[in-house]
Amino acid sequence: EAQEWTTAEVFPKWKERYPTPPDVIGMQRIYSKAVDGPCLRNNQALVRSIPVDNKKSYLKEYMKPFGFTGYQVAELTPNLTRRAQCTNWLLFYRDELFGYTVEELRERRRLKQEKEDQERQARAEKGEEVKEEWKPPVKEVF
Repeated sequence: EAQEWTTAEVFPKWKERYPTPPDVIGMQRIYSKAVDGPCLRNNQALVRSIPVDNKKSYLKEYMKPFGFTGYQVAELTPNLTRRAQCTNWLLFYRDELFGYTVEELRERRRLKQEKEDQERQARAEKGEEVKEEWKPPVKEVF
């Protein structure tokens, strides 16, 4: 029985942007701007969807027990880099998103934001200097 990809269980914002599965690795291995440009942008969108708090190297962390110590700069190619980024995203997805509904994820995000606001307000009430931390933009997928 042949299986076909559908958008039934895709996060709402990704469903809207990608009605068909995007190439995030560069399977053609043609690195001209015309061919590789869309793949590069798809991969960048995937990486941007990981919140800053979760931008650790999941790949290195999970592969360390198997002897993986990271990549050498000389080894890196666009294709290998993208594969590592996609693997990192998949590990992030497994740890942080898998098994939750979109509503549950939104609630977790709301509670986290409320907690940060309360901590900021408590510091302000104590007279501590409250500096707004700069955070890079994150494109939420839900």
